[in-house]
Amino acid sequence: MADGIHTDNAEAKALPRSSPPGTAHPGALWLGRCVVALGVPALLVLTAGWLFLGVGTLRTAVVWAALAALAACLLALTGHALATGRVTPQRAYELALDAARTPTGGPGAPVPARLAASWWTCARFVAVGAAVPTAVILLWALAAAEPDRSPTAGRIADAGYVIKELPVVAVGNVERAGSSPRADSEADYTVRLPAPDGGRGVPATFRAEVDNGVGEVGETFLVGYAPERPGLGAVGATARSTVEAQLAGRTQPGGAGFFVAFWAFFGLAGLLLATGLGARYRRRRVDAGWVALRATVTGTAEYVEPRTRTAEGEEHKPDRYNCLTLRTEAGDVPLRLTASHALASPLLVGVDGWLLWRPAASKAAAAETKGQSAADFVGDDGWQLPGRVPCAEAVRVAALPRGPVPVDAGRRVRLLDFGSLWPRVVPWRTLLGLIVSAAAVGALLLPADGGWRVWTAVAAALVPLATAVTGGREA
Repeated sequence: MADGIHTDNAEAKALPRSSPPGTAHPGALWLGRCVVALGVPALLVLTAGWLFLGVGTLRTAVVWAALAALAACLLALTGHALATGRVTPQRAYELALDAARTPTGGPGAPVPARLAASWWTCARFVAVGAAVPTAVILLWALAAAEPDRSPTAGRIADAGYVIKELPVVAVGNVERAGSSPRADSEADYTVRLPAPDGGRGVPATFRAEVDNGVGEVGETFLVGYAPERPGLGAVGATARSTVEAQLAGRTQPGGAGFFVAFWAFFGLAGLLLATGLGARYRRRRVDAGWVALRATVTGTAEYVEPRTRTAEGEEHKPDRYNCLTLRTEAGDVPLRLTASHALASPLLVGVDGWLLWRPAASKAAAAETKGQSAADFVGDDGWQLPGRVPCAEAVRVAALPRGPVPVDAGRRVRLLDFGSLWPRVVPWRTLLGLIVSAAAVGALLLPADGGWRVWTAVAAALVPLATAVTGGREA
């Protein structure tokens, strides 16, 4: 028994199947991929179009087309659920396992020369990581921003505008955000616009927000106006980007920079995650340099990583996580899955196959005691289950003497993706909550203002969560 593997509960989870094999409904697999490939980009396009495109036909077409794509994905999920019926997560795992079996498998099958790629496994993780912050940014923008430019800004934009710094000649109707003199404020500011004939300036009043206090007479504001038609009025602010946003009708309220940076951060994190996972789950060739162990699944256990100390002598608290335990000639080896071990273990106990991974190539990697190395368990039934072996275990096994790898170039395997049938597991109430949320987004896209916008956006965010919490996981 390898150190670090606690097997107290391994045999307890070695249970028989809860139900016999059934039809895997491959349509759910393709539907799930289409939703990921269409729905998430549509959400990204909708958010970007609403934030950064100016008022006009282009923005209207982009945002409504993206919303239609989102609605089509939700309706397709609902229609598939009505046609095929929901299943429990345990049943979805069984169907995924049945679909991954191949007729060419058999006891003692050799190692395949090529492993299948599992792009869609990491695509789902990246999609969720991108969709959640994007939905938050979208609902914030729809709730807090003006849905369209004001009539004054629209007339100025249509007449051709310029943006100049002009001094304030009067201040009125001041509203402070707090009692402090340095509290943010909103007020009416009056400036004199240059007359096209060179005469006396034309007074124009606009309402603007000021951070840390109130603008005073004599201070300058950036003002947008039509130089040939100053009588149309003006819009102004302390930042040029705010004036441009008002004239273009972009939905960028105060604090937009912070939220856009927040969104960009998660987008970059998703890109890096996709790059890392994609490299880990790409299609690979198996050669003589790989570690190949005959293995039998015995159950689940908790793996505890070795204790490590920093250069200052401080001891790190070891990570603990559940994993499959595989009995091999090198001892019990843990395999961590990107799936529920509690659901997968009863289906896999007693299964024989090959545990494969590429050993560490450098001394630095070989000395690594924390982290996990990508590995795959290839069952004799013809399926391939991706996972990760703790680096400490990978180094231990790789150091043992081993014979040649019996590779068969003609053997083909199918990817066993336990999450592939997720469209059949989505609860009815969650689907209903998502449809209500999409309808609320559609209402917020309409060019109408009012206090109802904030509450509608809050409802759009909370309804899907509430439906899941109050019974969205029913079998």
